Amino acid sequence: MSFNTIRSYVLSIFVFVVIIFFLPFTQDYFTTSKWYFVGFFALALLLSSVGSFVFSKRITWKKKEFDTPLTLFIIAGVLSVLFGSTNKIQALLNPNFGLLTFLFLFVIYYYISRSHKRLPQGSVVLSIFSVLFSITVLAETVPLITSRLPSALQKFQNVTLVGTVIDALIVLGFASVILLSKLLKKDSNISKNIFSFLGFIFTTLTVVVLLFTLVKNRSTLVLPPFSLSWYSAVEVLKQPMTALFGVGIDNFQVAFVKMKDLAYNSSPLWQIPAFTLSRTAVFQTMTEMGLLGLGSLFLILSLLVKKAFSAEGSVVGKLVSLYFVGAFLLFPPSFLLFFLLFVWVGMEESQRRSKELAVDFGEIVPAYAVLILLGVVGIGGACFMLGKLYMSEYMFQKSLTSNNLKDVYNSMRTAVSYNPYDERIRTNFAQVNLLVANTVAGRATKDKDGKIQLSETDKQTVSQAIQASIDEAKAVVTLNPNKAANWDLLATIYQNIAGVVQGADTWTVSAYQRAIVLDPQNPSYRLALGGVLYGAKQYDDALQLFEQTVALKPDWANAEYNYAWAAYQKGDYLIAANAMQACVSLLNPTTNAADYKRATADLAEFKKKVPVESTQTQDTTGAAQQKESLSLPPTSAPQVEPKISLPKTASPEAK
Repeated sequence: MSFNTIRSYVLSIFVFVVIIFFLPFTQDYFTTSKWYFVGFFALALLLSSVGSFVFSKRITWKKKEFDTPLTLFIIAGVLSVLFGSTNKIQALLNPNFGLLTFLFLFVIYYYISRSHKRLPQGSVVLSIFSVLFSITVLAETVPLITSRLPSALQKFQNVTLVGTVIDALIVLGFASVILLSKLLKKDSNISKNIFSFLGFIFTTLTVVVLLFTLVKNRSTLVLPPFSLSWYSAVEVLKQPMTALFGVGIDNFQVAFVKMKDLAYNSSPLWQIPAFTLSRTAVFQTMTEMGLLGLGSLFLILSLLVKKAFSAEGSVVGKLVSLYFVGAFLLFPPSFLLFFLLFVWVGMEESQRRSKELAVDFGEIVPAYAVLILLGVVGIGGACFMLGKLYMSEYMFQKSLTSNNLKDVYNSMRTAVSYNPYDERIRTNFAQVNLLVANTVAGRATKDKDGKIQLSETDKQTVSQAIQASIDEAKAVVTLNPNKAANWDLLATIYQNIAGVVQGADTWTVSAYQRAIVLDPQNPSYRLALGGVLYGAKQYDDALQLFEQTVALKPDWANAEYNYAWAAYQKGDYLIAANAMQACVSLLNPTTNAADYKRATADLAEFKKKVPVESTQTQDTTGAAQQKESLSLPPTSAPQVEPKISLPKTASPEAK
């Protein structure tokens, strides 16, 4: 058996393994694990070619028709990262829609399309796989079944053997289409038809059950609105650069935020400030990769359909090509969706003969040696870097599962050192440093005057932890300053240390202002900034922000409540009473009993002020008692005297 034949058998097994592959060593057991598995396997395939070249001293090339559109798609991704992506490393590493994802899958396509043995589409194997997989999906996602599972397994509800429910629908739909094509073939025998029929019935039934479950319980599947996804895609056409290259891979959040409107604040999704993925893979491609990416994706799908409906096309080819067109128009971008597309295209190309070009380096010894050296060093370096990235994911997951604060800190610090470009990890590390500072500050004692005092050692520890927390949050902002959520993180850090660090209150205001500029339709940022100014007794500015918050989301009781108290502090008792009345009307006396009782009591007090508002002085005692109700933010950090002074580099303006 030849080396190429063995590699073909390994590829056949690999395709099935990837679909169900997962490991509990990363935060995302499924997609992340599949991504690294495919990445290392792709590098192993390249290394096998280097090994083959060592013995054969020949480089062979078979031209396949799909090479050009797939290469154009990769080039569009490269240009999108170069000209659009802010955090270019994170754009490379996005498992669902990242440049390395497409590069890895292109390698897989290349070897499948040049395979000496066609990957199997056997009815029996596929039917058995589909039936078993359908059973596991039903057991993991249907409430009637999952409620009877052990408590340790119930936490995996809405997550299937392959990943999310969307991933399960993609795989089951793909298998169902292939099995249906087997049933429609005229030359298939009865025994195979029975297996295909059983597999088709199970997969189709499971798809129907999953869709019914999703429609009935929409909270299990959170996707951005179709309209905003469409507007985000169309928006890129307004500028020449974004029209060609998109906003950049990993930048869908930025495009989505710009397209949010007041209607979004009235939807159940309003508390999600931004989505990282679009509603469909087509919209995602157009938004992040522009017309070049969309055009190359269209070439891939159109060529697939064209070949399937040609004279040489088969029933399975027709159905699968139409399935992929529908899947890219209906499903959000998914690693498994792109994986199945690249694998299927490779399988289709492996059946078509093509001319082979060969270059013999047997007589060109220097070039022969250089190519081997470049191959080994390049693949070795790629494996080393991929290993570091995986270790970062592993240490991050370890930090999330540890119950010891010291272990959490050390594991997360190691994760950051392995991959300092991951905004998610650095965001968590900023919060861990803040937790360390609050934990140490919590050991402080009060002096005779009631002021909190820290020992010099604790003060130094708190100062270092706070500075590290700020540094990490600022690093996240530096990685992508166009994301409002990153500025919100920095503002939250400043707000939490306002009672400890001198000048932190000013920095908080500055950071929130940046977040508001980037996401002007987000009522939460204005509410938070208004709360900061309210705590600083800047009632005019606070009132203005709360008024804007109410305008953005008039059905938010917290906004009305804060607006009422800001007006009360200014002495505008009529406005305060009206706002509190609106707050009471928005609260449910049953589900929000405590808030309803407090707001009703405040309303009664406010109404007493209305007739004599021009002559009465402000009563700040009531405000002091009530301002912590609903959403007026208290100062969570302890008030330390004297406050810690940090260098100017801690401010948001310092780079």
